[in-house]
Amino acid sequence: MPSSATQPPAELTIRGDTWDARRASVWLTSVALAHRVPPAQIVRLDHCLDEALANVITHGGPTALTSPVRLQFGVRRSQGTCTAELSVADAGVAFDPSTYPPERTPRPASLAEAKPGGLGLLMIRSFSDDLSYRRSEGRNHLTITVSWTEAA
Repeated sequence: MPSSATQPPAELTIRGDTWDARRASVWLTSVALAHRVPPAQIVRLDHCLDEALANVITHGGPTALTSPVRLQFGVRRSQGTCTAELSVADAGVAFDPSTYPPERTPRPASLAEAKPGGLGLLMIRSFSDDLSYRRSEGRNHLTITVSWTEAA
């Protein structure tokens, strides 16, 4: 393999609902394996995808639920350094996660004290190596990145 390689991105269009969110998870695993992404990195990306889609479904508003959600996945390799990018594009309410305060609610002391909601962005931030956001043509574009090193 050359010292620098970029494989063409894989794409999937889904509905903003829980059934298609599950289908997206299966798709992500399949394309990531085809791109030789290590299992630990696939798990990280899948957690981020689950949370991102849950946010679209729960907080995106009616347009997010009636417009297609577009997913794109690609991998770049350069001299042993690898980066996988997963982009989620939805037509929901404009929301830039990079401007959202990292912790708006106090963390629970135990699982018994935990309440659903409010920690999705914190999870995405902790599982990803980088997040980027842009709003274009009425759509949110969130790109989640994970990186790893391959042995020579």
